[in-house]
Amino acid sequence: MATHVSTVTRTHAITFMTDKLRNVLRDLIRENGLDPDALMGSWETIGRGLRVWLTSEHLRRLVIEFYEPRSGSLTARWDIPVTYSGLGTVDDMWVDRTYLRQIIAKARRPTPTSYYQILFDNAPGAAEVAGFVSSGYRNTGSMVSRDAGTAAATGYMAAGLSYWR
Repeated sequence: MATHVSTVTRTHAITFMTDKLRNVLRDLIRENGLDPDALMGSWETIGRGLRVWLTSEHLRRLVIEFYEPRSGSLTARWDIPVTYSGLGTVDDMWVDRTYLRQIIAKARRPTPTSYYQILFDNAPGAAEVAGFVSSGYRNTGSMVSRDAGTAAATGYMAAGLSYWR
């Protein structure tokens, strides 16, 4: 009789979540008809920040704002809150890209001329990471946040989704 033991370490969960959050952000940009090249070109810095703040559990949420470059006004926004209790067993790691695409189809679309910005909301005491500066959020005006469930999960942490419409 053969026995196979599968254990996912916290480090593997952080790597998984970092990769999946990149894919979620890329899908949010691409499925809205915009080019994800700026995201991918700055991924080394963004990924480094994610790994540091996921490891220390200081990352509370990621925010992607879509805005008009001339006026700076918000055209769409997505929040990705992170919790550190996880879902399921330690070995569970999943993301549902089909569900993500369905939610994107329901949400408010940014204008075709929109730019996007990725923002990090960290808990007090988060380490400073080279390449990041403080920035405030754009005014959401009359937009209302709608919870859209979970985007990705591991046994250690989960990333939710909400969109503004």
